Amino acid sequence: MSSLFNRLRNFMYGRYGFDQFGRFLFILSIVFWALSLIFRYTPLRRVYFVFWILNTLIYVFALFRIFSKNTYKRTLENEKYLRIRGRVFPKWIKFKTERLNKNYIFKKCPYCGAKLRLRRKKGKHTTRCPKCGTEFNVRIFFGE
Repeated sequence: MSSLFNRLRNFMYGRYGFDQFGRFLFILSIVFWALSLIFRYTPLRRVYFVFWILNTLIYVFALFRIFSKNTYKRTLENEKYLRIRGRVFPKWIKFKTERLNKNYIFKKCPYCGAKLRLRRKKGKHTTRCPKCGTEFNVRIFFGE
């Protein structure tokens, strides 16, 4: 069994692998697959074929990216996807980041606007901005 994993590891050596854009493509492929199943037994057979073809093309492109040896181009594609995703879903990304950091609260410096991560400890605190060096008071309402 371990020789199978060694063969797989040797095969994948030098190949790009899986990233955020690849994950998005696979999820999109699953969505198109589900839509094609919904429209399969309806009078709208053309819609079924459109979703089926889109599903297949996206799935093949995702596999191509995983097995590609041109890591530079795949990295550029992933960075472009992340820039677009950052513009489209900025509030979702902010919510996700703050949800993962339950022990911290995020505040902006009133002078330079830098985003600070502070311990979530209830009460009034004085903090120093690492960017501009000014001290200011912060009040945290909910905490430990």
